[in-house]
Amino acid sequence: MSEEKPLIQLPARLIGVWLALIVGIAGSTLLATAHYVTGGSLLIIVALWVIRVLAISSFWLLPGRKDTKIFAMALVLLSQILDILLKLPVLDTVEYGDWFLVSALDLTGQFSGYFTVWGLLLPVLALAGWFTLRSRQLAGWIIGLLSAVGLGFLAQATVTSDHGSLTTFVLVSMARYVVPAVLAALADFYMAKYKPFKK
Repeated sequence: MSEEKPLIQLPARLIGVWLALIVGIAGSTLLATAHYVTGGSLLIIVALWVIRVLAISSFWLLPGRKDTKIFAMALVLLSQILDILLKLPVLDTVEYGDWFLVSALDLTGQFSGYFTVWGLLLPVLALAGWFTLRSRQLAGWIIGLLSAVGLGFLAQATVTSDHGSLTTFVLVSMARYVVPAVLAALADFYMAKYKPFKK
């Protein structure tokens, strides 16, 4: 009998990239929240972007074609650049921070739809870069992106809920990136494991 190979392999390099991304997501989320809470400073913005660029740069350590890695990194970086550019119209009235968090300051409701749409879509764009790099299958794409949108609504709910807290919001905001990536990998794993063998 031939030895069955594991369907999910986690080499040391991939574990290192995962750790770098989790630290980057946590640092980015906490710094963006700190900017919102403290009223902002240039140092926080600089540190925020240093962490983001370093986290995205860790993609280069993953195996794969150079053009694929460049494309995936460009998608994630694009989501971060759009994060700044799309907030420019409202930065004179709100502090820089997460979309759903700063929407709490929109007392007139003028930008509520604007905040909601981009707060849901930008994490999806970032995850699309990751899924391109990690070669997710159809099941992984569907489960991952749908869960990202679902967690986006959950993040929004923590802001509008009377029982929500800043700590809960930060945790859910981080989960918007980590949980969909894990669920997508698990979806592909189970689809490959239980896929009927062709005769």
